[in-house]
Amino acid sequence: MSIRSVVKVMNFHSLLRVDKSRNKSKKYTAMEQILTRMIDNIVNNRNISLDYKMHKVDPTKPELNIYIGSDMGFCSNLNALVKKTLGDQAEDAERDVKQIVIGRKIKPSDKEKLLLFQTREEYDEDNGKVMGLLEEAIRERRYSKISIVYNHYYNSSQVALVDKQIYPVPKGEANEEDDYKEDFSFEGNVDDLLVNMVVLYVKYSMEIAAAASYASENISRQNVTTESLNKLDERDEIRLMEERRRNKDKQFAKVLDNYTKTRAY
Repeated sequence: MSIRSVVKVMNFHSLLRVDKSRNKSKKYTAMEQILTRMIDNIVNNRNISLDYKMHKVDPTKPELNIYIGSDMGFCSNLNALVKKTLGDQAEDAERDVKQIVIGRKIKPSDKEKLLLFQTREEYDEDNGKVMGLLEEAIRERRYSKISIVYNHYYNSSQVALVDKQIYPVPKGEANEEDDYKEDFSFEGNVDDLLVNMVVLYVKYSMEIAAAASYASENISRQNVTTESLNKLDERDEIRLMEERRRNKDKQFAKVLDNYTKTRAY
């Protein structure tokens, strides 16, 4: 199989993966937005916070950062951005940060801070380990903050590194202040309800980040393979032009030789 055929196949599969990942991300994003609004209204509601014992984050606990990279080739720039952020945050002596690293090419800088390392293939086949750690972290209030660092796919021309806080759930900027004064009536334990919703929200956020990261990998891969195909076309065009030039030189030399022989007679 020629190099061109291999690159074309890689290009085609990358486009298919981008579309699949984008659709998956949209599906999870819709649920994430609903959960964010619901959790925001419970956590930041003045009446509820006065009347009920709420799930609170312990600010003395360490932070947890999840870094999502790529196992694929042609994604060195994306991985470099994640690795730089991982290294910078690990070297920050003022922050106590634990790590979950996903991606074969993202090398953990400090083994003592590392909770879990998985390749993208391992995560895609079974994300239960990551999701289990996240659920335990929230239910047992192990961390003061949980964030995901990954490359987010916006469109075919825009991919950007994102450091997204997923716990505690940030206060919604779109809500009016009056929204937090609404009164509610609960049956059962409001804290259990809130924790279950936060766990679900964090898991959805993780799935969104993984899908968006996967789309970013493939759009990067598709851009590189498209550029490679263009360069192959340019190389073939140059080769063709050179071959035509040589043929013309040969024909001219042949005509000149025949003319010289004719003059000699």
